[in-house]
Amino acid sequence: MNQTFQEKYAECKTWQEKSTLISLYHTLMLVKYSDWIIHDTALHFRVSVGLVSENIRLAKEIDNNNKKIIDAKTREEALKLLDKRRYISDRIPTVYKEDE
Repeated sequence: MNQTFQEKYAECKTWQEKSTLISLYHTLMLVKYSDWIIHDTALHFRVSVGLVSENIRLAKEIDNNNKKIIDAKTREEALKLLDKRRYISDRIPTVYKEDE
């Protein structure tokens, strides 16, 4: 019997597994549906958009073999290890000034 991503997510034992699974699902949906957004992934897993966004960032660090992130005991600890400047810039939209 094939499991759904939601069932697999419920069975994940570590924050690393959950982050990777959410990121994988989101990436697959982006390939399948060009208009897929983080909000859609959040609805699918019944979690917040913020949690999905953070998990995607953590999964990227795991994919890049960032040992500090991988070895973090908790998700919260791993989030604290992310590059703060990059994290802030990812969350704040760039404001463009019109030419005067």
